[in-house]
Amino acid sequence: MKKIIILSFCLFLTLFTYNLSAQSIDTIAGNGFMGYTGDGIKALDASLYNPMSICLDDLGNIYIADMQNNRIRMIDNLQVIHTMGGTGNFGFNGDEQRAVKCNLAFPMGVHVQTVDKEKKKVRIFICDSRNNKIRMVNEFGIMRTMAGSGRFGNSGDNGPAVKADFAWPTSITLDENGNIYIADTYNNKIRVIYFKGSIAGDNSKKIIPDPRPGYIYNLVGTGMGGYGGDGELANIANLRTPWDVIPVNGELYISDKDNHIIRKVSREGIISTIAGIPGINGYYGDILKATEEKLNLPYGLWADANAVYIADSMNSRIRKIVDKDNSISTICGIGEFGFSGDGAPANICMISHPVDIFGDGKGNFYICDLENQRIRLITGGQAQQKTGTGAEK
Repeated sequence: MKKIIILSFCLFLTLFTYNLSAQSIDTIAGNGFMGYTGDGIKALDASLYNPMSICLDDLGNIYIADMQNNRIRMIDNLQVIHTMGGTGNFGFNGDEQRAVKCNLAFPMGVHVQTVDKEKKKVRIFICDSRNNKIRMVNEFGIMRTMAGSGRFGNSGDNGPAVKADFAWPTSITLDENGNIYIADTYNNKIRVIYFKGSIAGDNSKKIIPDPRPGYIYNLVGTGMGGYGGDGELANIANLRTPWDVIPVNGELYISDKDNHIIRKVSREGIISTIAGIPGINGYYGDILKATEEKLNLPYGLWADANAVYIADSMNSRIRKIVDKDNSISTICGIGEFGFSGDGAPANICMISHPVDIFGDGKGNFYICDLENQRIRLITGGQAQQKTGTGAEK
């Protein structure tokens, strides 16, 4: 009996200590109701309508692709929410006007580039998904198209980006050279708009030998949906609805969503699987190696030099992969769909269909908690500072 009591106490102490050391979670935007309640109010009082993507600028402002509100919204340092692009109307009514007077069509991806921190100037890059365009709000608040003819299709590689056809692009990010990486999801490709310097995953110049500024290139994927190509050049591999792409230190990380895996493209352009079992969804419990564990529709990614973080959407978890030791762990969520846990450890909360994650490099992570119509913040971690703008989304 004494042994049972001692063992029970040790187990309680272990769990108590574990939860004390865990990251905590809170809601920072969204009242939980689907819709739009206007701007100029506290972000916690605002309604969101399927927030799909999130990022931060260097000033600490938070940007959200508020998809079905057809807006890009920003939360400032006073926790007040504003619209930065979009009227709320679905469609396309032209460029070269104030971004808040331009229509968007289900924007799914957003990335922010801080161009002048002292003057608080940023550029906002948008996957205007159903318009099949990549658009940018410049530092003066003017909207313009960076890429995309507006047609749904698969054409234009090796030519001017503005003439290319897309098939509902979902994610966008930039590297430190200003090159733009796009998950062209339903074309089963990762494409890049070249501007200068080296391209992540193509340092060998075997995939894109002689890029031209303002031209678009196919970097990963054949365009055919499927799985294959590990150990080969990335442009002859198959992807199946890739959802997100992150360049870090000359490498690329990709959420190969409907293959239920995470893939990496090395500096030399070679693709490999670093987490998940191709074509098999589920959850084993973080007890196996990352390449033996199951994922279930991984959507958004964030990565630094040490780890990759995944919105493992249908497992309702945020998971962490350390590629160097092939390990995987859960940092948020118990795997049940629902809403709970604000103010408590993130590892015992409930989230519902998380679709994106962004880290600030200080151990804090911002989550698009899609079905809860909220943005949630995990704090208290020990993540390493990200290396360069290539780790930003």
